[in-house]
Amino acid sequence: MKHLTFSSHYARAVLYGLEKAGGYSDELLCNNGIDPEFISSPRARVPTEQFIRLFRLVWGKLDDEFMGRTTQPCRVGHFHLMGSLAVHSDNLEEVIRQSIRCYRLFSDDIVIELDTSGEEVELSITHRHPELDPDNFLVEWLLLVWHRLVGWLIGRKIVLSHATFQHGLPNHFDEYRFVFPCQCFFNRGRNSLFFSHNYLDMPVTRTPAELDEFMAQSPRNLLIWTDEDDSLTTRVRQILESVEDERLPTQEQMAEQLHMTAYTLSRKLKAEGSSYQKIKDNLRRDQAVIMLTRQNLTISEISSQLGFTEPGAFSRAFKHWTGLSPLAYRKQDQ
Repeated sequence: MKHLTFSSHYARAVLYGLEKAGGYSDELLCNNGIDPEFISSPRARVPTEQFIRLFRLVWGKLDDEFMGRTTQPCRVGHFHLMGSLAVHSDNLEEVIRQSIRCYRLFSDDIVIELDTSGEEVELSITHRHPELDPDNFLVEWLLLVWHRLVGWLIGRKIVLSHATFQHGLPNHFDEYRFVFPCQCFFNRGRNSLFFSHNYLDMPVTRTPAELDEFMAQSPRNLLIWTDEDDSLTTRVRQILESVEDERLPTQEQMAEQLHMTAYTLSRKLKAEGSSYQKIKDNLRRDQAVIMLTRQNLTISEISSQLGFTEPGAFSRAFKHWTGLSPLAYRKQDQ
């Protein structure tokens, strides 16, 4: 994980509130060990330690955990206070509901809701003043924070079924496979994460002392978390990523490789809010995005390499995944 980097888009987004407040300068960044060139270049990757320092710099300068993107600041320490209350909850559902009550005290701008009435749990975040969050960074950040913190509190990574966003497909969409590792839909009515009801009854496993250490490291533990993912969904994806053949294994073949029946594989993935088909679709989507934006391949060549029978089938699938045709997506990235 020491080589992990972040898109310079996120670095510029973190700095947005500081620039708006008139507190930004290259000298300030340099004095804090942050290279301004990494941030200004559109396709640059910002090293992990610089990105973490940047977060802490902005939080400290603005004394605002919402980074200047709401009508009133959310003073540094609110997040820790919320966690200190939530860690005493019995299970995940109580964690989320307790945290929602806290956020209502912190800000009138950010509305967080939990809906358990559907086939899946929906956790949504609404910004009442979206003009203050023009690139939707705060909404994305809060969804990431809630997903990762509540999962950490129960000692499990919560596998997302899918996510929806009110904004359109962003230019940095290829980063979403790390931020929101699931199928993402844009131009929808709500900013929401969806996951299985099975997680709601899972008990809190962390102690107040562990929470204090987690917060002391923030935002490190929110940004870097992939090493501990032991979910079956991730294990299946890792196996698929290692397949060199254009044809991915069938569910029966995957189950045999994992020393279980196809029924057991399906049941266990469903318990994580996933399925074998969803994992394959997400992998193909991510590979397609990389091929479209990083490689000089035709649509026909990409279609063939991803195992589609013909380019039309690939184009329809890609539009379903992203809301854009492959050609439109490639044009947007240029």
